[in-house]
Amino acid sequence: MKISSLFSLFSRLTVLLALSSQFTYAQKITTFDFPGGFATTPTGISSSGRIVGYYGDEQAVAVRGFVRSASGKFTSFDAPGSAYTLPSGINDFNQIIGFYGDNLDFGYLQLGFLRNQAGTMDTFNGGTGTVTSPEQINDLGQIVGSWVDLGQVSHGFLRKFDGTITSFDAGSGGFIGTTPTAINIVGQSTGSFDDSTSTGRHGFLRQANGTIQAFDVPNATSTAGVAINDRGWILGSYIEGNHSHAFLRHSDGSIQTFDVPGATDTAPIAINLMGQVAGYFIDASSTLHGFLREANGHVKTFDVPSATRTIPTGMNALGEIAGVYYDANGDQHGFLRK
Repeated sequence: MKISSLFSLFSRLTVLLALSSQFTYAQKITTFDFPGGFATTPTGISSSGRIVGYYGDEQAVAVRGFVRSASGKFTSFDAPGSAYTLPSGINDFNQIIGFYGDNLDFGYLQLGFLRNQAGTMDTFNGGTGTVTSPEQINDLGQIVGSWVDLGQVSHGFLRKFDGTITSFDAGSGGFIGTTPTAINIVGQSTGSFDDSTSTGRHGFLRQANGTIQAFDVPNATSTAGVAINDRGWILGSYIEGNHSHAFLRHSDGSIQTFDVPGATDTAPIAINLMGQVAGYFIDASSTLHGFLREANGHVKTFDVPSATRTIPTGMNALGEIAGVYYDANGDQHGFLRK
């Protein structure tokens, strides 16, 4: 295994994260790194303040998962026989989901995992393909994500707490397919899909009974659901005029669009029951900053002090935000904003 493969993996994951007024510092920001690791990348945070994510182990040429307790204690973990273990989320019962593979070069078998609070781990395949990507777990232990078939088309899956898996598609099948991103406590899920009859992506809402409703932001060339709260409000992004913007789709189907003031692109990532929205945005100088939007529409922007880029990746029910930032040397670290 070559070091270059490890950096290639981080480069791809950073690109997936990095589409992302006056600036104000957060009330309290704590920065952290996994001891002895590099490129610490938080991906989720529970209501108790436990943060999950991954980091690079240069000596072992591997990517490992971690849990950071509210007191700042780190625990590292790996899926069995893995070269990379990438957690993607955590629920309030400290169940952690993610995916892993036995080779740092993409194109090999990638499976999903569920790590319980005691540290035991179940692994699974979302379908009959080669790549499984769990995205979110709710407090009932239901998991949504996507799996990719041998034709490189993505399909959605729902894994119930008993381990049974249901595969689904929101559209008629296109080059990319169906990509779920989030699920709430009542089993509603959202994401995006493309089909064979039109260009661009479309958003969808899948009910617990399996019925699927597609939706688009008016005049958008692409629409994608990103998160859904327990009220059924869908947070997402859409493209119009070659720029990314944010939207809220309320439970009655009405859509409200918004941007961070002064942003060229706005990228929302999470919404909680209170209606708070977290995300990041790009300014005119192509710099990434974090934001927290209150339910009343007021937006607070923030940066990790001395950071060149600030990218939130998760928010909990209390409005605490975890994410990554880059320092002046281009090195990546984790942060917690309370």
